Parts: sequence; C-alpha cells; structure tokens
Amino acid sequence: MNIIHFDTIDSTSNELKKHSANAAEWTIFCAKSQTAGRGQVGNSWESEYGKNVLMSVLIRPAGLDVHEQFYLSKAVSVAVVESMQKFLDEVSIKWPNDIYAGDKKLAGILIENDLRRTQITQSIVGIGLNVNQTEFLSDAPNPISMKQIARKEFDTETIVVTIVENMQKWVQHVETKNYGILNKQYFKNLYRLDGLHRYSDKDGTFEAAIESISPEGFLQLRDTDGRLRSYAFKEVSYIF
Repeated sequence: MNIIHFDTIDSTSNELKKHSANAAEWTIFCAKSQTAGRGQVGNSWESEYGKNVLMSVLIRPAGLDVHEQFYLSKAVSVAVVESMQKFLDEVSIKWPNDIYAGDKKLAGILIENDLRRTQITQSIVGIGLNVNQTEFLSDAPNPISMKQIARKEFDTETIVVTIVENMQKWVQHVETKNYGILNKQYFKNLYRLDGLHRYSDKDGTFEAAIESISPEGFLQLRDTDGRLRSYAFKEVSYIF
C-alpha cells in the first residue's frame, strides 16, 4: 500500500491513470480537493476542501475477464460498506455500488477498467466518501456525512487505510474466483433488501421486492403482480 497525497488536483482517478504505467498495484492517490471530481455517468462529486475522503486505487486483478467485471464492483462495494460498519450503523449498498446510511448517500464508487482483448488489465477505483462535511450546496438529492450521523469528527487517513485493507481482502476473493462468499456478502448488505419498495422505470412507478442480482450485475425485482423485472444500471430509479 503506497498512499500519495495531493492538495488540489483535477481528479485523483485522472491523475492516477496518467501515472499508472509506472505505478505499483495498490498505489493510492488522495486529495484534499478536486476541481473535476466525477461520479457515475458524468455527474460531479461535491466535496468541501479537506473534509472528506477523495481517493483512487490502482488494482491489477489477475485473470479477470470482462464479463466478470461486476464481481470487482461487488468486492469494492463490500469493502467500503464493511469499513463504514466499523464506524456507523445502518450502512448498506444501494445497487449497483453507492454506499448509503439509512436513506441517504454516504459514498460513491466509480471503477474504470482497461482491457486487453477480453481481460481486464488494470482498474482504477475512485471513491468519494463524505466524512466531516456538514453542509452540501449542490443539487445532489440526499447526501450525508459520517460527522452528521455520528456527531463527531473522523480521521480521514485512518478511513483510507481501513478501506484499502478491506479492498485487498475482497479483491483476493475475485482473483481466486471465490464468488460464493462475495455474492453472499454483497446481497446481505443491499439497501432495501427486505420488503416491498417503490421504484420507477420507463413505464411508470411500481412496488417490488429485490429478488436477486444477476452475475452480469442486473437488478432483478419481483413486483406485486408476481412479475420478475430485470434492469441494467440507470434503467430503474428508487423512489424515496
């Protein structure tokens, strides 16, 4: 584990990608501030200077085929939620890989993979985690921080180390194809795992319960008519 700290840069993931050819696996770039921090599908990530964890991690998952890439997403999600559970209660994974505390977003994960034919040669895992920020000014719908929940400050360096140690453990399960334990941990930590909840898709709103997650990462919901609905990322929305 080699943690490199920056003050203000455009993006920890962008910067790590520039240096990845000469960087060792498990190199971590952290910043106090990002000018172009990214979330999923081009969304920005709001973060007050020096208050949060803004980190990217270089991983070279051995023997991981492109069709198995969601297992890496599962491993990172489980690692982050497990790390947060050391500090907070009621932390879960909102499919596919947001980290929630109650009904609010605590952290986001963005994984960028490089490919050679059908193999993933390296992955840059970007994590934005709200730690000590108490005011959010963007139009993000439901952010929350560790400090808002626990009413105390946290040491960001301790959190980074905890997350990376857990990532190393869970990525090893991916590399050894030990998918059973990974699937179990991911599923049991899912947000809204129990009971019926409201969702919306292109056809309107409906109530459903989570049935399963497919190996490819599709969310499978069983609605009140007994119909199984399967969704890729961004094809269904949670209604709060």
